[in-house]
Amino acid sequence: MSEFDGVAHRVRVRYCETDRMAVAHHGSYVAWFEEARTEWMRQRGRTYRELEDAGFLLQVVDFTCRYHKPVDYDEVVAIRVRVEDRGRAAIVLGYEARRECDGEICATGHTRLACVGRDGRLRRLPPELAASEVAQ
Repeated sequence: MSEFDGVAHRVRVRYCETDRMAVAHHGSYVAWFEEARTEWMRQRGRTYRELEDAGFLLQVVDFTCRYHKPVDYDEVVAIRVRVEDRGRAAIVLGYEARRECDGEICATGHTRLACVGRDGRLRRLPPELAASEVAQ
């Protein structure tokens, strides 16, 4: 993956996020990707909370993650986000997680987010997301 937006979101692997081998548990990436997505939104000038307050709810309808290299307790992971696809009411974000100690890719993945209103019905993406460039 390339052409990632903005500054990488950094997370330090906490002990509670590891398994008995002191390696980051696969489920930790769900939360890390969500944190990175939240910060990616903030870099676009509007927080998730502000979007929700305006009636734009982004529901994760698909999540994938491919694990490339292990990450150990107390290591720092840098996660970058990019737009992979965008429609009228949905957006697909790609993620690349790299170990800071050696720059190796430890995981890649994506989420498909559907935009709905408080009534649960699909609605158009907010302007901040509708204008996002799709990575080549």
